[in-house]
Amino acid sequence: MFVRLAPLLLLPVAIQATGSRTASPYTAFLSGEQSYRIAKVAAPQPGYTLIAGSIPVPGPSPDSFTFSRFFVSKLDEAGNTVFTVRLGGGADIVHDLTADSRGNIYIAGETSSPDFPLKNPVQANPSTSGRTGFLVKLKPDGSQVLTSTYFGGAGGGSSVNAVHLDATGNIFLAGSTDAPDFPATESLRAVSPYTGGRQRGYAFFAKLRPEADRVLLAGLIGGDAIGCLTGSSCLTLPRWANANAVGVDGAGNIVVGGNTNTTNIPTTAGALGPKGIGAFVAKFKADGGGLIYLTYLGTRSFTIAPFEEPANTLTAIAVDRSGDVLIAGKTNDSNFPATAGAYQPAYSKSSVPAPDYPPQTDGFVGRLRSDGSGMVWATFLGGGASEGITGLSVDMDGGVWVAGTTVSPDFPNPDGWSEGGEFITGLRADGSGLQYSARFPDGTVALSISSDPDGLLHVAGGIGSVSAIDPFRPPMPRVFALRPAAGGAGTSYLAPGELIVIQGPGIGPSPGVTIGDFPAFVVAAARNEIEVAVPFGVANQTSAALRITSGGAMLPDFPARVVPTRPRIFLIEGSHAAALNEDGTINSRGNPAKPGSVIAFWATGTGWMDADAGQPATEARNTACCAVRINYRSAEVLYAGTSPGLLHAVTQVNARLPGELHGDSALIELESGGKSASARVFVTSQ
Repeated sequence: MFVRLAPLLLLPVAIQATGSRTASPYTAFLSGEQSYRIAKVAAPQPGYTLIAGSIPVPGPSPDSFTFSRFFVSKLDEAGNTVFTVRLGGGADIVHDLTADSRGNIYIAGETSSPDFPLKNPVQANPSTSGRTGFLVKLKPDGSQVLTSTYFGGAGGGSSVNAVHLDATGNIFLAGSTDAPDFPATESLRAVSPYTGGRQRGYAFFAKLRPEADRVLLAGLIGGDAIGCLTGSSCLTLPRWANANAVGVDGAGNIVVGGNTNTTNIPTTAGALGPKGIGAFVAKFKADGGGLIYLTYLGTRSFTIAPFEEPANTLTAIAVDRSGDVLIAGKTNDSNFPATAGAYQPAYSKSSVPAPDYPPQTDGFVGRLRSDGSGMVWATFLGGGASEGITGLSVDMDGGVWVAGTTVSPDFPNPDGWSEGGEFITGLRADGSGLQYSARFPDGTVALSISSDPDGLLHVAGGIGSVSAIDPFRPPMPRVFALRPAAGGAGTSYLAPGELIVIQGPGIGPSPGVTIGDFPAFVVAAARNEIEVAVPFGVANQTSAALRITSGGAMLPDFPARVVPTRPRIFLIEGSHAAALNEDGTINSRGNPAKPGSVIAFWATGTGWMDADAGQPATEARNTACCAVRINYRSAEVLYAGTSPGLLHAVTQVNARLPGELHGDSALIELESGGKSASARVFVTSQ
């Protein structure tokens, strides 16, 4: 069945009052890490949030997945699910969504499903190469599909990466295609001459009627020359261009943003970047009369022999009525056209690595003039290590909001409560400074960002969370995410007996914690993090309310999901396990284990036992909880159970290494209850 209303999908974590606003800040979580994966969030009107993404199908192994359908959900102002709709065939990927003034919902993406259902299609045939773009239009309540169509041509692969609506409801699409039958308007073919002999892909854009039943105009952007050192592969390497953003100015002119590995897309005279590679922006006349401008955003590349890779990557654009274009992405080009007086006019890295090694990147944000001739303003955004911007949104006052990822310890964090690897940053409308910048836990905010008309920021993260954040009010204490104490990304999942870290603003430092009405032992607590041992008593539950009492006040419940096991191995050096060699010495690069010897390591989340997770074990107790593979082969497990002196939440595993080893490390895989974790130990070769 093509459209099916699903059961409740998201559970809200917290609601905060914010005066007269239609909506309040909240955080809501998807029902399954492996069941739902968010691709996009949109908040076109106050009072609700739209999300869309994929539904992976379980694969042959416990942690794998294969093809997927996709879903769309609507949340109310408090993060409660209004509806969830599952759509598509069996191999569908969502790239974008939006809604019109009546609330109709538009979803764009790509599919290789042989059974993708169609309704009133403007293109009825799928691609012969197995990958075809699609557009779906839903009624506001999700009860009916109004349109479902392939798009991008049937003679080759295609993907619809962006969808945008103008004030009258016309639909604008952008994406990529290598289909020779793409319905391009002749005057809108911004492509360099084709010299033959290699595969060539194009960025495309198109304008459809509001009913999505007819293409009004469509165009292509593409080049033919690439940077390449030498060799026959230079002749056969595919030339590609990809559009990932589209917008419309006040005159109806169409703006397209994207990236290419070619160096000769037909840029226009007077453009900011007549020569270059990588990120580009183009504007086409509203009536389809041709190109207004086409410009690269930078010239630098780095070499992965023998090919040149672009140094500038565009991820998002937003177009204002004047025709200026807000741009965002990432760059390792120290000559990116940042402007004097902008927040960060210089590339933040202390040195530029050799040109044949991928350098670290800064984010970039800018405002391109309406004629494409230069930047009104442009700024780098970064610290001493790498950053990338993944999303862009502009508020009603012209403030520019971006979301992204960082590994820089010095990335600006004046408004943050976390030191995590994701961020939200707000720039003033003139780019001269920050109005907000905060880091968040990994997996919580960097997938997508949308500012609603009331100024709330709606964001989505890889752990399956959706949040509405008020950047101009201090965050009230609430649980934002969980993460395994042994390492790993944020989540809403926990297992009985697991050591976890609870993350959230102001939740400590002297809390009381219960999970599923069982007291949880607090191992350590700080202002914004609490480490606890999950009680074994939750073993028979599938969900459990995590409650924190802090400063005499009870915080809103966090709807944790309970799974039987979630093993994690404690690490000491990168991906290497905290382990002891057979002689009791610490396993390290300078003190590796010998082939055939016994190695001891420690884990958590290995499953239920009849004990108090927060109390130290007083004796060894072999629970036979786990199996071990070393270098992909079953290994002898001599012991798997309590570790005297450590909490019952910690499992010690003693396993024998194979008699023959190669290299300086061995891969250990720990399996418990159908779930697995991995780490490496240092070894000597034999």
